Amino acid sequence: MDCRPYLDEENKKRYDKLSIIDSVDFIHDYAIEKLSIKNRKGRIALHPVCSLIKMKNAHKFIAVAKACSDTANVPLYAGCCGMAGDRGMLFPELTRSATAPENAELSLKKYDGYYSSSKTCEMALSGDGSFIYESIVRLVDEVS
Repeated sequence: MDCRPYLDEENKKRYDKLSIIDSVDFIHDYAIEKLSIKNRKGRIALHPVCSLIKMKNAHKFIAVAKACSDTANVPLYAGCCGMAGDRGMLFPELTRSATAPENAELSLKKYDGYYSSSKTCEMALSGDGSFIYESIVRLVDEVS
């Protein structure tokens, strides 16, 4: 829903000046080159979420992760985590089923961290406790 029609003229001008961008876009396009990366991670696992895939921004997510680590791996079986907004909270079998192939693949190697870019997806991916996913924003904070 667009709120612009409900704004007064002054706020419409302010609204028109806004540029709302995804956190991954912000980090990639504005922040990462200005940060001093001091504590790089070794090998990390990544889960590009569906919205990144749809926005065609997964490459930015991966580039940020590579700037923060020695090796950034996207599992072959990384796909939709099954959270589907809040459906995975109501039906946890959705997320268990959706993430099983990815978790099996991840269990074959040791990683120094697991990162994604959506809190609900991180919850789904961390569901069984085998791999605790955190935000890519946290990764950037940890290493800089």
